[in-house]
Amino acid sequence: MSAATFQSLMAQLVIDPAFCQRVQASGFPVDADLDARERQRLWHIAASPGLDINHTLHKGFRFGKLRALLPLTCALLQGPRLHTAVARFWALHPPRSFYFLPEAIEFCDFLLAQPTHSKYLHEVVGFERAHLELQRARTDEPPPQTVHFQHDPCKLLGPLAQGKVPLGVPLQTCTAVGTLDGQGQAQWVLQS
Repeated sequence: MSAATFQSLMAQLVIDPAFCQRVQASGFPVDADLDARERQRLWHIAASPGLDINHTLHKGFRFGKLRALLPLTCALLQGPRLHTAVARFWALHPPRSFYFLPEAIEFCDFLLAQPTHSKYLHEVVGFERAHLELQRARTDEPPPQTVHFQHDPCKLLGPLAQGKVPLGVPLQTCTAVGTLDGQGQAQWVLQS
């Protein structure tokens, strides 16, 4: 019997509906470090109709964290495009924890690997991913982050920060270099 195993499996039941369905159909793996009482308790949790509410709440919270951590990307994608991208990402990346910064970085990687019809998406996602890398918890100072732009970053990112989709952003090839200042705030410098 392992309390850590029990707690981990219970959390997985709450955050991963597909795992919950597998447990309902097949039970827990035989090699799971659970005694009979723990297996029975977890199976009852998996079979509880109220667990669907937890799945819905977690999904909403998970989506809210993506919106909070990637506001520019979400402003650019908006509505159905955003929901489709998130649904495709979640289908390939089931939740693993309640730590959302790594998931936001994985979502950025997912978007960067996809072909896009948006001429701005990869620049915006690249910028937000670099910004998240600066915020990622480390024991030492994060390395400088670089983002290559093909369009004027001020005229691209400014409207997005106000929730508006930019139109006709002029071309301007440059590189933005991000570092953390002494207070842990990201500072960006443009280089031609």
